[in-house]
Amino acid sequence: MSWSKCPIDEVPAEVLAERPPAPRKRTLARRKYDYERHLARWGNHADAAAHTGVDERTARRWREEPGFRARCDLALKFYREAIEMETYRRMEAPEVKPIWYRGRQVGHIRRFNDRLLLRLIARMPLPPEND
Repeated sequence: MSWSKCPIDEVPAEVLAERPPAPRKRTLARRKYDYERHLARWGNHADAAAHTGVDERTARRWREEPGFRARCDLALKFYREAIEMETYRRMEAPEVKPIWYRGRQVGHIRRFNDRLLLRLIARMPLPPEND
């Protein structure tokens, strides 16, 4: 029987006596998919391995496979494109902070977070070399 949203007093005793099923272990394909997803989000192999819950050496061994390496390169390409889009967005539309004096807006300041942007650009991985 499966669990439902019925009141606990209406659940038969034999169902309550059953142990819930053991959680399923993630498959290798699912762990590799999670690694690629985290790589596209964080842009760093060490961070992707840590968020996936695998060792960096395991991820390095996975990347020896040509198909997986191509998918990792694609994930890094998505990360680079996201950084570039954020760079252009911040360049074209900076944050505007109003300046108030005695209840009236008397001006505004355009705020740029250049340090954060420079850190993101410096951390951005280089594109893969085409041999």
